[in-house]
Amino acid sequence: MSESKKIKEEFKKYFDIPLKMVFDLASTKVTVRELLNWKEGDVVETNKMAGEYINIDLEDRPLGTGEVIVIDNKFAIRITTIFTKDDLMELNVK
Repeated sequence: MSESKKIKEEFKKYFDIPLKMVFDLASTKVTVRELLNWKEGDVVETNKMAGEYINIDLEDRPLGTGEVIVIDNKFAIRITTIFTKDDLMELNVK
């Protein structure tokens, strides 16, 4: 077996590890009074619209950016950039 295939086989055991991803889609400010009055079914307006760019984090670290799009009347995220190691060094991410 080649070295490349051995490495791929070794990494297979990591494929099913769950990771927390955050898409910075919604950001808004509310007062404590508003928050305490929320009930199921309420709508909270956000500052993001279709066509805007958002940050994507993986395990609380920057992963890239995406664009808010609408598909079949549902919001979705199109991945536009996945940061390289050099990008992260430039962003000063450890």
